Amino acid sequence: MKLPKLDLPRFLNVRTDRRVKNPSATVVMIHGIGNTADAWNDVINELPPDVRIITVDLLGFGDSPKPTASYNVRVQARSIASTLVKQRLFQRVILVGHSLGALISIEIAKRYPYMVRGLILCSPPIYKNDSESSLILSSDKILTKIYKVAAKDAKKKPEFYKKAAKIAKVAKITSPSFTVNDDTLPSYIKSLKSSIIHQNSFDDISKLKMPIHIIYGRFDPLVVSGNLKDIAKNNDNITAQSINAMHEVTNTYTPKIIKNLEKMLKTRE
Repeated sequence: MKLPKLDLPRFLNVRTDRRVKNPSATVVMIHGIGNTADAWNDVINELPPDVRIITVDLLGFGDSPKPTASYNVRVQARSIASTLVKQRLFQRVILVGHSLGALISIEIAKRYPYMVRGLILCSPPIYKNDSESSLILSSDKILTKIYKVAAKDAKKKPEFYKKAAKIAKVAKITSPSFTVNDDTLPSYIKSLKSSIIHQNSFDDISKLKMPIHIIYGRFDPLVVSGNLKDIAKNNDNITAQSINAMHEVTNTYTPKIIKNLEKMLKTRE
């Protein structure tokens, strides 16, 4: 008899744990789909020296486990929470998430609000559910359809997608740590299906009470800016800003992340 695939949390690979004495805060950085924690290296170098920094490879990517089970935000959030407990945390954390990592950050804050001090979300692909979108060809529906086609196509034509990923890296469209190969392609497809195509982030983020700042690129084709503006407009604890950038976290993002991190550090817990 074939056993069911269980969405069990796993301990993730901790790529960075910069421990300092009496840290002013602990910042946990969560990368996006197809990436590793190395995507944050340039940002880490600019963070204040009295901040503890933790970066992890998400389930299915980098040196973290690559199980055959689902890669939804729930199991990713549980895996990160389990890993953080193992790292002996003694204070609430500020989560900095990019793309898929932003959706996972929202899920962590929803499930474990006592662990989270604030969120900084970069390029969050937050889409409304079909039932919430009144327009027949809304941006949400169009992007979700594109993701569905990409996930299906990547399974049929893996070599094409692996070559496309290499070209994108050379052209600097993606970060240097972005990798789609035989090891990560299954994780890539599962993450698209379970975490981005099927999501409740638009509803979930509006229920959170901690400070949240959203940063997104004006030229990002994967972000629905109208959703982010609506979220910020309707929630006093959420702010949003656009910058001259695309989807990946580049040097343009770094000063904005640092500025808003310092702002959160000044607020009382």
